[in-house]
Amino acid sequence: MKHKNSFLVYSLVLVLIFISFSCKSLKDSKNGELCVKKPKYIFLFIGDGMGINHVSLAKYFYKEKADDISFTNFPYFGVCTTSSKNSLITDSGAAGSAIACGEKTNSGNISYYPWFSEDSIPLSFAKIAHEKGMKVGIITSVSINHATPAAFYAQSPHRDLYYEIGNQLPESNFEFFGGGGFKHPQGKDNDQPDLYEKAKSKNYIVSSNINDFKNIDNKDEKYMFVNPKLGWESDMPYLIDRKADGGYSLADFVKTGINVLDNPNGFFIMLEGGKIDWAAHSNDGAAIVKDIYDMDLAIREAYEFYKKYPDETLILVTADHETGGLSLGNAYKGDDSQFILLDNQKISINSFSQKIKDYKQNNEDYFINDIWKFSEEYFFTESPIYSASDSTRVLEAFNYYFYDKSPSTTLEPKILYGSENPVASTFGNIICTKAGLGFTSWSHTAAAVPVFSIGVGAEKFGGAIDNTEIKTLLLEALGW
Repeated sequence: MKHKNSFLVYSLVLVLIFISFSCKSLKDSKNGELCVKKPKYIFLFIGDGMGINHVSLAKYFYKEKADDISFTNFPYFGVCTTSSKNSLITDSGAAGSAIACGEKTNSGNISYYPWFSEDSIPLSFAKIAHEKGMKVGIITSVSINHATPAAFYAQSPHRDLYYEIGNQLPESNFEFFGGGGFKHPQGKDNDQPDLYEKAKSKNYIVSSNINDFKNIDNKDEKYMFVNPKLGWESDMPYLIDRKADGGYSLADFVKTGINVLDNPNGFFIMLEGGKIDWAAHSNDGAAIVKDIYDMDLAIREAYEFYKKYPDETLILVTADHETGGLSLGNAYKGDDSQFILLDNQKISINSFSQKIKDYKQNNEDYFINDIWKFSEEYFFTESPIYSASDSTRVLEAFNYYFYDKSPSTTLEPKILYGSENPVASTFGNIICTKAGLGFTSWSHTAAAVPVFSIGVGAEKFGGAIDNTEIKTLLLEALGW
């Protein structure tokens, strides 16, 4: 019996020794933890302005089309608060900074913390990961020196200092930037050295051709992949407009980023679906759901990578704040919402605005019948059934935009139309109302945003968290 017990003890010791040496992510034995896996590849997706209702709307919409928003099926779900240091309702600069750096800053700031001593200024997770040997990629559908992407590589007392922010991009030495281009690449007055040329001088290969990134021999190069079609703010087209405007998808940029960044030391990719926010600012339900879908297609690329390396990959999907105060259901439709009606809108409110603006600039006389024809030709695949109230609202928007006649309602025009083209905004509101949507704001709100996660350490992001905890939890997952 004594020999039998000794044999069991000896066998158990051998098993424990085998486990300790075979576990790749063994922690310090003082912590009493064995085989704690750490993510080697981290994807952080930020749907700018994407609240919980935005995601739900997109899921309901695509369910009607026999499709899905795939990241809603991730195993862990949480909610995240988003206030800035000086305001309950944040902006993207402060919110992006909180996510990136783990500390609140004032609205309008970009990772700017003058109240910290020089030797303790919070660094973004991207910078820390880079210092630790990971390669880093930053992707966005808006300009690359816009607030959210900037928070990961730059510091600025104000988000609108686009040139100064863009000037810091090459200094980061991050290996990949993709999506939108530089806003104000030669400064506001076009009198500064070109930022694209500065990137090249810092050994970035700058290209708008995806084929230049397919067969990469030198993994030590740094790359800037700029969408070939950019808007006036150096942003990518909305998905709803891409058929006409051209350019690549966010999925193309993720696929390319993985190809550029994959290496034995791992990588960190941050992708921002920035135009979800712009669509929500326009109260454009159709553009919202389709740009969420565009980001989801990019997340599917990350998920395919995750399936190859499930024990080494972490994917997070969240938002910096909610925009628009979106409600699913309204007083007009009651319980009879039909979100699929959004599919009858074929271009964004923003694109329709431009067509109406062109009409105004190119004509001396304006006719309401032309506007009705424009809506049928450009905006709708199938026009809604208009009520008398709808017709009155279109006429009042027409008179306000073309003849500066105030609407008869007691509501101020800025409440009715925000900063949008009044005519385009009215047609957009009509289709959203008939679909069963409501918006309470043209701006951001204090609503909590979702967090979806899968992979190594994903369980840390379930439940209720603040945006400042995302960096902390990432560092925790890595054991840094």
